[in-house]
Amino acid sequence: MGQLFRKHKHLTLSVVVLAATGSMLFWAISFYVGSARIEAALLIAVAMLCLLLIFLHLERISTLRQVANNWTLAGENVRLMEALNETEDRYVACLKAIVSAADAHDPYASGHSERVASVAVKIGRAMGLPEEQLKSLENAALFHDVGMLWVANSILVKEQPLSADEQAAIRRHTVHGAELLDCVRSLKDESQAVLHHHERFDGTGYPYGLKGHAIPLAARILAVADAFDAMTSERPYRSSLLMREALEELYSNAGGQFDPRVVEAFLNALDDISRENEPSTPATKRFEARLFSMVGNC
Repeated sequence: MGQLFRKHKHLTLSVVVLAATGSMLFWAISFYVGSARIEAALLIAVAMLCLLLIFLHLERISTLRQVANNWTLAGENVRLMEALNETEDRYVACLKAIVSAADAHDPYASGHSERVASVAVKIGRAMGLPEEQLKSLENAALFHDVGMLWVANSILVKEQPLSADEQAAIRRHTVHGAELLDCVRSLKDESQAVLHHHERFDGTGYPYGLKGHAIPLAARILAVADAFDAMTSERPYRSSLLMREALEELYSNAGGQFDPRVVEAFLNALDDISRENEPSTPATKRFEARLFSMVGNC
């Protein structure tokens, strides 16, 4: 009954108002006309019916106008959302172009983001993540070092140990990268992965010293993928590690720097990772990538 009243609220109120008004008019007129009450009642009923129809017609016109206004506003909202999505897509495309250009400009970083993305997706798939999360993980990996644009090139190619200020400049790249991604609504999850991908499972990482599962899963996966590509890379300040040496480092740091579950998933996906690298990285050759997670300039 309550739902029926709410649905026809205006009609019910109109009927109540007309009935009350009609009753008052009936008793007032019948007081003067005496025995002609039936005729008076009929006249009043006809008048009330006409007024009811007029009220309903006016209400229908008002409702139609409101619906038309709502449709207009909905159309404007759709156009605004489409424009916003198009702007965000262009922003993301520009970011990807910037990352690719930065990687290509640095011979030590060339292809680093793509390799980290490939390894991260394989780890995520080994952990049973759904495709939507794998796509988000891939985007986060592609952008994980975008904050390095704020780091002077002289620091990146420096062969001597870095000063405290230079190390702080490199550590800020996670915050700068996350701030860039925060400008896009669709990259909120990716920005958190970028912000925390240098946190350590034991709580000694940066920028906030998060520990264990307080670190987003995507960031924990990126940490392993980034470290693997970093350890198997040449840098100005050190030589790359062999595959066997890199695996030993990952295994020995499971539970300290890395989430043990992620390291286990990495080892389960190792066949796919090795198969992909095999054509360009023979067993006797050292890999080329970068290291910021494990040693040296971090």
